[in-house]
Amino acid sequence: MTDYLSNTTDVRELAGSITAVRFPDSEIIEEQKAAYNYIAIYTHKYDWDSGDAEFPALQKLEAQLAKCFIWEHYGGASYSQMIDAQMSKINKALDAIKDNMTTVTEDDEASVTRTDYKSWVLNPDIPYESKLDQSLRADSVGTLD
Repeated sequence: MTDYLSNTTDVRELAGSITAVRFPDSEIIEEQKAAYNYIAIYTHKYDWDSGDAEFPALQKLEAQLAKCFIWEHYGGASYSQMIDAQMSKINKALDAIKDNMTTVTEDDEASVTRTDYKSWVLNPDIPYESKLDQSLRADSVGTLD
């Protein structure tokens, strides 16, 4: 399973001076994982890999998302307008990818289109079976006087 698509060094460079010393690689990777999950939830596809046609674009978008998540931590209120603008651009790009995806998940290909009824009333192939306790039946216990 893929945890993230983007390069940690690229995310560090995109985030700029904020990540100088205070943000170790382990925390950048945590933000990359959060960005990957954001993309997966947004696109409804959870199994992105390098063979997908959309992969290069998703790598860049994930890096941009991770940068925004880092800015939320350390940028403060002064970065809020930049984060909002960047998130708007990312969401528009994800909409375009989602609407034009050439890569589909296995779930989309193997959807159930029809099921048979399990009731003997609606499906003649299902034999009738009494749900009553057989010991309560008059013919199995004997006759009542």
